[in-house]
Amino acid sequence: MFFFLNKKILKFIWGTVFFISLICSYSLTFAQSNLLTIEEAEQLAIDTAPEIRKLLADGRALSEQAVAARQLPDPKLMAGAINVPTNTFSFTQDDMTMISVGLQQAFPPGCSLAVKSKQINALAEAEYKKIKDQKITLLRNVRQTWLDLYYWSHAIDILESNQTLFQELFQVANSQYSANKVNQTDVLQVQLELSRLHDQITQFNQQLQTTRAQLARWIGESAYHPLTSTLPSWSQPFPIESLERQLEQHPLLKVDAAMINAAKYEVAWAKEQYKPGLMLDVSYGLRQGNMADGTHRSDMLTANVTLDLPVFTHNRQDRQLKSSAYQLESKKFEKQIHYKDLLQELNVRYATWQSLSHREKLYEQELIPQAKQNTKAALITYQNATGDLTTALRSVSNELTIRLEQLQIQIERAKARAALLYFEEVVA
Repeated sequence: MFFFLNKKILKFIWGTVFFISLICSYSLTFAQSNLLTIEEAEQLAIDTAPEIRKLLADGRALSEQAVAARQLPDPKLMAGAINVPTNTFSFTQDDMTMISVGLQQAFPPGCSLAVKSKQINALAEAEYKKIKDQKITLLRNVRQTWLDLYYWSHAIDILESNQTLFQELFQVANSQYSANKVNQTDVLQVQLELSRLHDQITQFNQQLQTTRAQLARWIGESAYHPLTSTLPSWSQPFPIESLERQLEQHPLLKVDAAMINAAKYEVAWAKEQYKPGLMLDVSYGLRQGNMADGTHRSDMLTANVTLDLPVFTHNRQDRQLKSSAYQLESKKFEKQIHYKDLLQELNVRYATWQSLSHREKLYEQELIPQAKQNTKAALITYQNATGDLTTALRSVSNELTIRLEQLQIQIERAKARAALLYFEEVVA
């Protein structure tokens, strides 16, 4: 009987343990599924960005406008009474009295309609090119904001872990004071450092919430999910020479190229204005009454052609052509400016990434181990009453500073790498 009861108790215990482990495993999996990775932030930003949809709508609007711009103006219907005598207002009294109905059609000069349509199509192409630039710009902004959020989150963890060191140091100082080995000033000084550390944690939390709000601009409420504990593992950047060669393929420069193309069509349109426009009028006159011999008055058909005479071109066509030529020149200079700006940013970001890569290794291999060793030795000597509090506090503070600097270098290096992705993804 006792063995049977023990067997049931063991089954109950094992079942309970299995159930608890199952709940813990599910909770851990659920928590991990809610972690916000940088890839998820990127995808959310792209899927919900109104800027991209706006550019797409602008491009479609211009494409539709280009089709409309190619069409001839609508014909005009003319109707009226001609040569009506004012003494009788009779339509049968005079031979030239008639009711006239006609159509009028304007033909713009030269190929100006086709050229204007091509210009608007070039502007539409520029809007479509802006979509690619907007995407990689958006990705860069989201990545850098996510990395800022990562910094503040892990900086708070570093401060809290350092707070534990100060609490241990406070216990040592309090123990030393109780044993009359140190003055009360040691205890008060450690308390002061703990209060300052608590204030720093509060400030970092404020920065954390501010950065979350900034990230929420791009991805909404998902910005308030906890982040993953690791930085993104991006591959090594392309060689600087390769990035410089493919810089001409950057979407921003392609937008400039489309705008230059549109400006060229504007020049072509201005040249077409030197050609005469054409207006065609066709009207049919309906006459009433009879001639003197008794025959019915015949109806009359009228056709007119009106030509524009671009004779005085000095202050109209010449000015339009010069204006469009200057605009074309301006667009070409704008492309050169953008190219120089992009090249400068590329070289700066690449140099920054290289420099921070060397510094990260220095901190990981030398400064961090040395700081930890120094802190450990200072705490031991103070605990053994062979060292002073100032040295111990300086050691703990130095380790905190070095750990925060290491984290900042890691983040700045990752941000520099994210900036280089802005140049690598131009042909993706």
